[in-house]
Amino acid sequence: MDFRNSTRNKKIEHWLIVVLISSLCLGLNFFVSKSNWQVDLSSETRYSLSRESIALLNKLQEPVEIIVTIKEKNNLPKITQKFLQDIKLLFGALENAPTSKQIRTTYLDVDSPRNLPDYLSEFQLSESNVIVVASKSGGQKTLFKYEIQTGANPYDSTTPFRSDDSAARQALWESKFYSDWKESYNGVLEPTKFRGEENIVRAILEIAGQKNNRNTAYFSSGHGEKSPFDLDAQNGLSAFSEILQDRNIKVATIDLSLTKRVPDDALMLVIGGPKGTFQEQEVASIQSFLNRRGGKLILALDPVEELSVLDRPAFGLRSILKEWGIRCHDMLIYDASPENYDIFTGSYILRTYLEKDNHEIIKQHTKLGLSIQSDRCRPVETLKNSISNSTTNEILFTSQNALGLSGWTQRKFPPKKNELLDLEGNIPIISTSTRTLDSTLQSSSNSKVIVLGSSSILSNKYLTKSSGNQLLGKNIIYWINETPEMLDIPPREVDKFTISMQKEEFGLLLYSIAIIPAFIALTGIFVGWLRKEL
Repeated sequence: MDFRNSTRNKKIEHWLIVVLISSLCLGLNFFVSKSNWQVDLSSETRYSLSRESIALLNKLQEPVEIIVTIKEKNNLPKITQKFLQDIKLLFGALENAPTSKQIRTTYLDVDSPRNLPDYLSEFQLSESNVIVVASKSGGQKTLFKYEIQTGANPYDSTTPFRSDDSAARQALWESKFYSDWKESYNGVLEPTKFRGEENIVRAILEIAGQKNNRNTAYFSSGHGEKSPFDLDAQNGLSAFSEILQDRNIKVATIDLSLTKRVPDDALMLVIGGPKGTFQEQEVASIQSFLNRRGGKLILALDPVEELSVLDRPAFGLRSILKEWGIRCHDMLIYDASPENYDIFTGSYILRTYLEKDNHEIIKQHTKLGLSIQSDRCRPVETLKNSISNSTTNEILFTSQNALGLSGWTQRKFPPKKNELLDLEGNIPIISTSTRTLDSTLQSSSNSKVIVLGSSSILSNKYLTKSSGNQLLGKNIIYWINETPEMLDIPPREVDKFTISMQKEEFGLLLYSIAIIPAFIALTGIFVGWLRKEL
């Protein structure tokens, strides 16, 4: 065989192999680019949607568009760049999720002379630095808006100046995409949990989910109750009201003594910490709302000294509670164990649950080991031999050393146990009752009642500071609203990487990293030269 032809054939074979391997790589890349199949190999599937979110998104009535008009630039504040990175991963998970309707993300430059894509032509999209969720029949909703500060002179004392980083942090704080902000090593607040999934899914459901005509939570008034519009850091219920509104539930107040019935758009009635008794007409309105219209009731009763000697126990609501298989004693919980109190605030810590088969409201608390904080509280028991057709559950208890004091306003402290009248042991503080209505009535949904032995559990004092109280408030709403799959979309931990070093240390690190690739490159050059010489 001719040596020259042999050499030429080998070169052709080599080039054919190069072409075939290149074609294989290009073909695989093309195939992968056209496929939506993904495998999340991260720990705890951090880059995939939770099963709760997927269950909710499968209830969509129409496709959803997510439009981002924030330009990714290197001069953006670091926290904004981090936010864009987190949100891009979330949007990718939403687009690839197995949902009933399409969710599409579009990154748009509103300053470009190009026309909008046809599928976005019916929306008003002229503002930059925003994130918008939209659908054809649901309109559009702005989730995040970031205003860039321009023209401000930091040396001009006559005009206020704010850095871009400060403005970006405030925008992210107000948007609630992040939570649990903690001070970093340099004194700057940094977020530790990303709540983008919860916020985006909630907005998508509001825009393209099933519409409910009964979407108002009415807070009773006229009996000294706490107000949902009271911003007081101790006694207000504005934090609980905010949780309701964040879940697309309207909030209003109602004086039952001035109305004949609970309004038709009422989803639930909230009675938070009354100090006066309810009259028979008001009790009848509440009973009709629960028994005939599938209503829901959140009842939070405090132990009140002024009413402990009156003839109408439980503020006149005993007949309702008895009908639903619940008894709320006019007692006071007394616990002499100092370990059950917060050493700084003096709040009473409730952390006793059932050993198994916990209620869905409290199940997350048992898994995470969360406690619930409260001021003084009263027992809320279920009636064991009740003739009602309700399903009752006791879900939160005091410690084993606690006492339920009867006639506590006339007792001396520390009290001596009354063997006949006092309760002891793990005394229930929160109980629930559920009843399925007859299909011939106005509503086919389940009527639900939850009774708390202290209104402070849902007050601003603890709802804004205690993770256990926050989760309890959210889960009560999800249970009331019959969306158990939202119990609870978990927040994602924010990855934080910090390197603190001097310029000389950075240079030394750079050189040390470059040693191995430089050695490999020099070795390759030497071997190539050696082969030519030999």
